Amino acid sequence: MRKVTSRRQALADGMTIAQIRHRLDKHSWQQVFRATYVTHTGQVTWLERVEAAVLARGAGAVVSLRCALHLWDLTSDQPAIITLAEHFDTHRTSTFTGVKTRRRRRLTVARRHGLPLTTLPQTIIDVIALRPNDIDGAMALITRAVSSRKVTVAELRAELVHHPRHPARDVLTEALMAAEDGLGSAAEARYVRDVETAHGLPRMCRQDPIGGADGRALGRTMDFRDRARALGVEIDGALWHREKQLADRRRDREAVGEGGVVLRAGWVEVVSDPCRLAADVAAAQQARGWTGSPRPCGHTCAIALDSRWARSG
Repeated sequence: MRKVTSRRQALADGMTIAQIRHRLDKHSWQQVFRATYVTHTGQVTWLERVEAAVLARGAGAVVSLRCALHLWDLTSDQPAIITLAEHFDTHRTSTFTGVKTRRRRRLTVARRHGLPLTTLPQTIIDVIALRPNDIDGAMALITRAVSSRKVTVAELRAELVHHPRHPARDVLTEALMAAEDGLGSAAEARYVRDVETAHGLPRMCRQDPIGGADGRALGRTMDFRDRARALGVEIDGALWHREKQLADRRRDREAVGEGGVVLRAGWVEVVSDPCRLAADVAAAQQARGWTGSPRPCGHTCAIALDSRWARSG
């Protein structure tokens, strides 16, 4: 028997109205929404609530926004409010507590966990529209989705074409460029924009494979590497995880074994003090043979105030 069912499904399975009422009266079934039930006595799970909402809303309803994002395994959050979508031509007046439904002119549908939901490209584009000024959030979501190989930059760009008035179109364009550039996190994207590009530093290779002593790839990558000067930059986004620490240290040792040096920076440095970080990276590049000079991004930039670069200003 289904764990979640509707009155219509139960009747189609051969039950009678009296049998349904009997199970509800005995509490062996629980009503979730009008004419939708879970067929057990335990706690109703989030996924069961979502399935019940889809059944209660009726044919054509699909899971959307952050609820769909959870079903796509791109967030651990299980939103308290269930968000559904249905085609613009659908006209229903029923409402359910804890459920919000939007009508959409464009609705692309997939299935996961046995439920209809918006396709991942549309889900991502729609979720970013909820907070159009959240650049970091958009970058984090897109780089996470692309690096997980659940969606491609081309698929996201193709979906964006159908949203000419998207409130975060500029943010999306920037985030897609970062993902296409091979960046694996929002911190890496911010490093490229606010540290490397903003200060005119030599462009480093992105996600550069680390080679062994025999020249073969080891299956690991350096976030950024200046091959000409054997200098790497690693952006640490999860230093509190032991596995990540061990992997980072191994990469550092491998880089040293190749005659290289690795600089490390965290989210705080990248976001809160990118100018100081740029000055430090530039100094390391000059020490290893770069003949250029970094460019201040403004009058208060750390590079403009740093005595190491006074002669180049």
